[in-house]
Amino acid sequence: MKFTIDIDNGGTFTDGFFTGEGQTVWVKVDTTPHDLTVCFLKCIEEGAAKLGLNVPQLLHETEVIRFSTTHATNTLLQKSGPRLGLIVTKGFEENLYSSADRSPALDLIIPTEMIVGINESAGKKPVDREEVRLAIRSLLARGARIIVVSLYKTHLDPSNELKVREIADDDYPKHYLGAVPLLLSHEVSTTTDDTSRTNVALLNAYFHPDMVRFLYKAEDEVRKRGYRKPLLVVHADGGVARVAKTTAIMTHNSGPSAGVLGTTYISRLYNLPYVASMDIGGTSADISLVINGRQGYKREATLEGIPVKLPVIEVYPTAAGGGSIARPMNGGQIKVGPDSAGAMPGPACYGLGGSEATSTDACIILGYIDPDYFLGGRRKLDAGLARDVIAEKLVKPLDISAEACSRLITEDMENICAEDIGSLIKAGGYNPGDFVLFSFGGAGSIYCCGIADKVGIPRIYCFRFSSVFSAFGSSCADVLHTYESLANLSLKRNESKTQIQKFNSTVKGLMNSVLRDMRGEGFPPEKVSFSLEMEVASGNLTAVFESPVTLLEGHQDTEKILDAFTGQSNSGRVDELAIHLFRLRATSPVTHPKLATHKFAGESPEKALKGYRKVYWKDGFTRTSIYAQMKLEYGNIITGPAIIESDETTILVPPGKKYTVDNLLNGVIESA
Repeated sequence: MKFTIDIDNGGTFTDGFFTGEGQTVWVKVDTTPHDLTVCFLKCIEEGAAKLGLNVPQLLHETEVIRFSTTHATNTLLQKSGPRLGLIVTKGFEENLYSSADRSPALDLIIPTEMIVGINESAGKKPVDREEVRLAIRSLLARGARIIVVSLYKTHLDPSNELKVREIADDDYPKHYLGAVPLLLSHEVSTTTDDTSRTNVALLNAYFHPDMVRFLYKAEDEVRKRGYRKPLLVVHADGGVARVAKTTAIMTHNSGPSAGVLGTTYISRLYNLPYVASMDIGGTSADISLVINGRQGYKREATLEGIPVKLPVIEVYPTAAGGGSIARPMNGGQIKVGPDSAGAMPGPACYGLGGSEATSTDACIILGYIDPDYFLGGRRKLDAGLARDVIAEKLVKPLDISAEACSRLITEDMENICAEDIGSLIKAGGYNPGDFVLFSFGGAGSIYCCGIADKVGIPRIYCFRFSSVFSAFGSSCADVLHTYESLANLSLKRNESKTQIQKFNSTVKGLMNSVLRDMRGEGFPPEKVSFSLEMEVASGNLTAVFESPVTLLEGHQDTEKILDAFTGQSNSGRVDELAIHLFRLRATSPVTHPKLATHKFAGESPEKALKGYRKVYWKDGFTRTSIYAQMKLEYGNIITGPAIIESDETTILVPPGKKYTVDNLLNGVIESA
């Protein structure tokens, strides 16, 4: 029996999800920011131990390792990327080709003084060798560690960008210590939008050094220990690819994207047409909608205010997490976030020097979290420090009890998430009452009932592996490659044979590139499936359009495309389409987990009862039953008030709610 390993690297914890030989296990280890390889390997070690194997035994029998990470996201949030240099066409140094006076990328990831303009024009005016040499020397003298070249309209003719690289290589051969990586925008993005192409190139360069160093090292380490296949990296578009075919920018938000893949998989398993998912971690929450078994997919994104054109899964961050900082406001209120105490120093109760009141500190005071059982007892939390910091930061200025302050923190956490989930549902034109809420992440199940009530969602699903749900989600991903090619052709009804040949020639060229790379990753061509997307125009209407056919066999296929676009655009009969870009998406299936079903064991949860403790519900403490999640069985029903604990998460079942265990040992919360 082959094993699968899926690892999700977060800012605070690194999670692993392992399947094989009829077993499913998961682990959670501390992230090691100084060297992500350490926590990556530690995760595999702990997973192997849970499976009763050593690491070489596990890796020798492993079919696939998939890896997602928030490292690129954290690099952008913490502004910890390398010092970049940028060469642009003269006149665009401030706006970087955007319609705004000043690009949002300036001073966020690149200082103004690190941008140099040169005289050139694509296809008309070549670059001047001495001007380019001077630009490169000046950027190196100012400390550039990577130089990005993004020239105006280079998608029409990349020769000037290529010439800049040639000049740089002449002066700084790769074997010189002074050589600096040079990244050309047209090699990273094929978009016709100069602003987006420049932003994508800058962000990719900003993420690249750390990602390439870590990912290749991680792959080398597992190969040394017996793994024989490529390490696959989860991308923000929902697919995976080997390290060599991964661009750093596509790892941004890959962990939350994996969580959406898991939501999609389980929504189909349960046949749920309307699902809102909520992943609350240490720093933030990520929300998404899955409708009729399909996740949202968008072709434009904004990364910390920087717009880019990239195909990504729709997932939206919300500033609410376990480390979110709470502050007093006028009128006796409390505001949570948007800033977070993070993993270091973290909440005050961690005992690592945190001096701000956080939502986790509030959970300690309210009795939601047992300070002696955090991470199954592997880390002890300090309830005294939690009480001290809330007393100092909130009780004094507001003149109310620590418990009342903590309840206000919890209420604001619920309000933040509920507002964003409700807005997303409303924007889609849906009814909240038709939805279920999938709650996951280490902190999701503490707040899920309050959030669902505020949105108007009647049912919540909590999972045995909620705290490692994104790692589970990556196990649902297939290999996905996306290839693009600019085009300048049209399709008409009763199309000529020449135009059909041009269409097919372009698509076949992309297909050949896909099949070559799939073979390089060890995936047989006969298992590859294709879908074709096109950026098209008809009159004044422009759109991104998914073609109903991949190759044209004749006029009937041209008619299918035009009829499908007519139906999508609602603009009347379309007889001609101008095609500006082909985007071919190719998938190849890899091993996915199978979730085991269980036999009915009765309604009584007595075997899972751990004991009792006082928990603050709404306006006072109540003696509350505490249950062990891993001991619950199919059919068990827990009526609130109750708390369900595992080594990695805590589930609140408030008064008036009940928690029912289904045949997959997941829990459904609804009104009692």
